Amino acid sequence: MTLPLELIDHILSFLPWPFDLHPLLLVNQRLNSIAERVLYRNIGDLPAQRSVRLLLSLANAPAVRRGLVKALEVNFTENRVLFALELLIAKVLGLLPRLRVLNVEVSVHENRHRALAWIFPRDAPFQLRSFSTSIRLDPDLAAFLESQPEIRDLSLRGMPAFSSSPFTLLPSALPHLEVFRSVHVDPDTLCEVIAMRPVQGISLSLFSEHGYRALEVLALTSMPVRRLTILIVDASAPNELFPQLAARLPHLEALHIVALVQHYNLDTLLASSPLLEAFVGLRFLTFMASGASCYELDDEAKVAEHWARACPTLTTIILPKGRVWFAGSTGRWVHS
Repeated sequence: MTLPLELIDHILSFLPWPFDLHPLLLVNQRLNSIAERVLYRNIGDLPAQRSVRLLLSLANAPAVRRGLVKALEVNFTENRVLFALELLIAKVLGLLPRLRVLNVEVSVHENRHRALAWIFPRDAPFQLRSFSTSIRLDPDLAAFLESQPEIRDLSLRGMPAFSSSPFTLLPSALPHLEVFRSVHVDPDTLCEVIAMRPVQGISLSLFSEHGYRALEVLALTSMPVRRLTILIVDASAPNELFPQLAARLPHLEALHIVALVQHYNLDTLLASSPLLEAFVGLRFLTFMASGASCYELDDEAKVAEHWARACPTLTTIILPKGRVWFAGSTGRWVHS
């Protein structure tokens, strides 16, 4: 019995990309057409040298083959990017009409010394749904984003450009944005991206020099933020952070906090319990801290129970040691 093409396509999509697909290209014409479609559909992260060969291949491939590409990732974080490579990337991006997911990574050195966002075509033949890049934020990048109204998921991990070339977006840009992730973005740039847009999932970093201005910006979205991930770089204890979040984002359903330098102990975490009462629908809470003081397993269970008592909607809690806690059948909180 001959399997339907859709089923074979689905099966092949589970094979490790790209090596296990290569032999299937040689079996027969029927498998070749299906395997080729799967091979080109999602082009993943490759070593720099192979990425260059891949880009050259796409630049010279038949239009039918280029039309198979829906996701493309190129990573040059460990390499210098020459102008010839910039031209090649720009050329390939102008030849992929069905591209929906794009991820372009460059090194910190490249971001500091050169403007690279021009490689993203403003008259692109595609409409992205997901876009991620570490290229610095400048007017060229803003112009590209303004030309991509279908983006739902956006990750900008580059540094903001110099003050002489600010990153600003038209109010009409990114009308469907739902998820935004950043690392170095300051509150003003954050406002440019999320204000008056339907963003419900956000990841950002908190820096002491900005205080809690970034949290004030989170209240400017056109829809309530439901999922928030915060990287605390150099400040903010729970007794300071939780009230700030609850005052501005009472409708949070998932809150994930990672603290890199602050020290937390059992008393600090227990004292934070009453502060969780302001969250009316919080279900998932993560509080990871690299400098957490040592305490016993029973103490962590006590923290989970105190937090759940203060916020009855909680179903999952992850505490500084990395254990996942949830309510057991007896009503006591247990860890996985």
